[in-house]
Amino acid sequence: MSSQPKLHTLFRRDEIEATVKRLAAEIRGDYYGKYPLLIGVLKGSFMFMADLIRLLDFPLEVEF
Repeated sequence: MSSQPKLHTLFRRDEIEATVKRLAAEIRGDYYGKYPLLIGVLKGSFMFMADLIRLLDFPLEVEF
């Protein structure tokens, strides 16, 4: 009997990347030129936030 948990993939990498790109496009459309504040909730959000911020090409503020 193994003590290792059984893991399985919920979302493929390409699915996550496509969703982050779609969210960035929506944010650009709604907030371009408005200097938004992006707030990352929970410690694990920094990886997602980093990927998202790289796709936003306008000034913004970030807090965690």
